[in-house]
Amino acid sequence: MLAPLSRSQRRNRLAPHDQAGARSSSPGTRRRALWGIGLMVGGTCACALAAGLASVIACSPSPTHGPGPIAASPAPATLPEGPPRPAGGLPMPSLDLDWRPPSSAAGDLDELAAALGPRARVGLLVDGSGSREASKLDAMQLAALVGRIAPDTAVHAIGPHDTTRPRLADVIREDPPLLPATGPSGRTRWSLPKQLDVDPVWLQRWAELGDPAVLVVGPVEVDAPVWRSVAPAAVGSCEPLLSSLIAGQTHSLELLEPFLDHADAVLAAAYAVELAQVVPGIEAELAEFQASRTRSDFDADGWARYQCGQRYLRYLQPFSACVSGSDAHACQMTPRLFLRGSARIGTVEPSEYIPTDCARRIDRDYVEALRAPARAAAELAQDHLDVGWMILAERLATLSEVHGAISSLCTPARRRFSEADLTQLRASVAELGPLFTNDDPPAHDARFLANDAVFHVPGLGTVRQLARYDGGTDSASRALIAAAQQLANFSRAHARCVPRPGEPPLMALLIDTHTATQELLGFFYAEELWCDDLGPL
Repeated sequence: MLAPLSRSQRRNRLAPHDQAGARSSSPGTRRRALWGIGLMVGGTCACALAAGLASVIACSPSPTHGPGPIAASPAPATLPEGPPRPAGGLPMPSLDLDWRPPSSAAGDLDELAAALGPRARVGLLVDGSGSREASKLDAMQLAALVGRIAPDTAVHAIGPHDTTRPRLADVIREDPPLLPATGPSGRTRWSLPKQLDVDPVWLQRWAELGDPAVLVVGPVEVDAPVWRSVAPAAVGSCEPLLSSLIAGQTHSLELLEPFLDHADAVLAAAYAVELAQVVPGIEAELAEFQASRTRSDFDADGWARYQCGQRYLRYLQPFSACVSGSDAHACQMTPRLFLRGSARIGTVEPSEYIPTDCARRIDRDYVEALRAPARAAAELAQDHLDVGWMILAERLATLSEVHGAISSLCTPARRRFSEADLTQLRASVAELGPLFTNDDPPAHDARFLANDAVFHVPGLGTVRQLARYDGGTDSASRALIAAAQQLANFSRAHARCVPRPGEPPLMALLIDTHTATQELLGFFYAEELWCDDLGPL
């Protein structure tokens, strides 16, 4: 649904899905995560749509740190200057658009109307057995449907209260093949086979009752994978809205890119100094584990301690390489600013597994000790990142929550919505546009909140959160998050005629009772034919 940004392609630093390249953190590479897309800014890469979005973990205003050295004063690093303060809000297009969440549709009511229209009268047989939704769809509702789509056709309900009336399988004695095609309106039409075996006895009875044609409707069991493969259509589209959100993302990233690069440069400069102060001491403390030893050299506790020391040494290696190297951006653990539900400072830590009892056996938690420079860099950087830019970065980061809710709502599904509810929904979404574009001054309590958490970024994996930005009281970002939560609940609160999972579709067959000619074969969902006061879809 979301296409890679052309800007990403022009940069050509990394190809989409190049996770190995993403993990190398080559110079100039920046990882951004918006809407499940990994965006590398300053080496920009647009990756594929991810399956889900990491949740924002609430942080405490009072940072709590584990054991390990914490910088008591700012690092003596020369920090780069940032871009001038922004003059307005984000360049988000208007979201006051005509769109509607798509409802799944298995058939084409226009085709059914065209088949029924020339008939002065049709018999109507409804088989409600074997389906909860079909049992609710009685002959009166289907007669009302025919009256709506073919007003000149009289309907004769066949034995609506007669328990001896036939079922669908009694009339149609073989399963018709699934031969879908797309009609002029984009909805699915189903081709008739050359010959379909129907019971002539029932056709003769209905002809004698004065029905020149009969519309037989009833549920059919279709293998779920087979049904998914024929891909029924949907009525409604969110494309205008999604296109505007993509345009807003593209233009907003163009605006924010210099600041995002600046933020990463500040973090990299501070981290390089902090890390250089910590690594040599840890190398010295772990030197006793450098020698290759065997199990016979230790008792049980000593061997477990030695193995922990070896694991810590392997964990330390990439940090040592960062200190000995000349490019902080090439260091995988260098903290960066991520846009992932909110603006977060995070670090990608080595994947070496450290058992939980190793800190006790070695008398120090070296994972925590090596995490401390990243925390110190994050704390220092907060004082050097302009609040005006941070407000815009935080606002753009919430776009992942808004887009996630809208994407879920806009996934075709078997449900219906009233026009009144859709009007209110579109109005609510239109109100989000000004929240992105407004240039209100920052709230008095806009700030970074620090404590540990983790989140996931496609292409990078698990990222350790060091700090998360909060736009503060009455901020646009808080309002956007609240609106995203309301959008996520819209379908559950307002969806109508939602079937149970696996509810089968209905087959409709129009048969000439004199010639046994099948004039129309269609498949429909029950809620597609009629949904309370909403009528047909």
